[in-house]
Amino acid sequence: MSFIYNKKDAKCMWCKRTRNPHKDFNETISTKIFISHKKREIELCFFCYENELDFCNNNNISFKRILDDRFDTLNLLKLV
Repeated sequence: MSFIYNKKDAKCMWCKRTRNPHKDFNETISTKIFISHKKREIELCFFCYENELDFCNNNNISFKRILDDRFDTLNLLKLV
């Protein structure tokens, strides 16, 4: 799985980070675009990806489906 580093317009759709939070790195956050079950492009940082993956594995839920569920929730709250 390859995350893109130093992408100028990198922004995690979940946490909204754009910059690497580590104080020793002055760079954009590394992100990857995932395709959801409904064919949406969801850009996540590595941290949010790991959280979603853990949640899916612990609850036996499809990763692609949880992306849609979370997106729909955030959209309902007008956060995306």
